[in-house]
Amino acid sequence: MRTVRLYHPTKHAAEILRDGFGETSGTYLTETDHSGVWLFDRPLDYVGQDEPDVMLELEMPESVVAPFEWFADRPYRMFLMPAALVNLYGPPSVSERPPI
Repeated sequence: MRTVRLYHPTKHAAEILRDGFGETSGTYLTETDHSGVWLFDRPLDYVGQDEPDVMLELEMPESVVAPFEWFADRPYRMFLMPAALVNLYGPPSVSERPPI
């Protein structure tokens, strides 16, 4: 089974490490609301409006994450996954990899 290392930039690492991931919601440049946890295939130094304090990482099977991939014109892969599903593969760890 092939696994994928995924990264989640956050200012809320202590809460996530303690309680697990929670759902976030937004339109994300679409016309409808979407919710979940954003994960990326590389540690990004900037996502959204704020730079993250911490980059969390975890590994998940490719077959689990693939249905949640968002295809956008980006040099990286991005996924919006249900928090309950992500939490099955946690807890995450604090990444030592430098952001790209």
